[in-house]
Amino acid sequence: MIVPPFADKSELASCYTPGVFLDALRSAGWTPGVVPETVVYTYARFELYLATDSARYTPNHMLGTGPGRFFIVNDSDGRVGINCLGIGPSATAAQIELQAELGVRRGIIVGTAGGLLNDQSPGDIVFPTSAVRAEGTTDHYAPPDQPALPNEDLFNRFVSFLAARGFEGSSSPCWTTGAPFRTTSEELTYYASHGVRAVEEEVAALYVVGAARGLETAAALVIDGVPTSDGRWRIDLSAAQMRLQQLFASAIDFASAP
Repeated sequence: MIVPPFADKSELASCYTPGVFLDALRSAGWTPGVVPETVVYTYARFELYLATDSARYTPNHMLGTGPGRFFIVNDSDGRVGINCLGIGPSATAAQIELQAELGVRRGIIVGTAGGLLNDQSPGDIVFPTSAVRAEGTTDHYAPPDQPALPNEDLFNRFVSFLAARGFEGSSSPCWTTGAPFRTTSEELTYYASHGVRAVEEEVAALYVVGAARGLETAAALVIDGVPTSDGRWRIDLSAAQMRLQQLFASAIDFASAP
């Protein structure tokens, strides 16, 4: 027998909350360590980069998805953390839930994405003004017609700060997918015709789950690959990684500012 999935749950209360899980951890002797106000989420194995710079970043092994994957920014007086996540909306949603329960109040994604147009280039930056919810996770948190939007004030301040640092980009919608290797040319054409300029896997979760948990949210994405006119892809991971590290450093400065 095929059991259909339960429908229309977004307005229902959860019976298994982050608090239940955290209480179980505490009963086993766990403590969270330093809990920052703002967390910057990354997805490009940044833990390897951060672990080599102990003068700037201190690991908090009690937070994040495993040892060596959560860091506190040393000169932020404990106000800014960095969570190095695996890719995907469910990983993002779970960490937002837990960290919001612990007291985190802002979340910023700095990550990579694919472009949708062949006149884009690896290294281009997109600031997602909204996210197409095509990933599945956010259906557990909001009805299908609820848009995935950043916090307007945080987003505007973030984009203005980065622009002043020379990071110009496209303020455009992005498309959050849960299946990147099922991306089709038809989808690229469709979403591009609606002004979408990036495809990635986490922003919708940040915006929707963040809103559900009362977090302020914003995001910045670096394009690492774009479709070509002959139906192939032009990918430059080195150019994207270099730009991503530059963008990340300025995002940390933004989050750490008084």
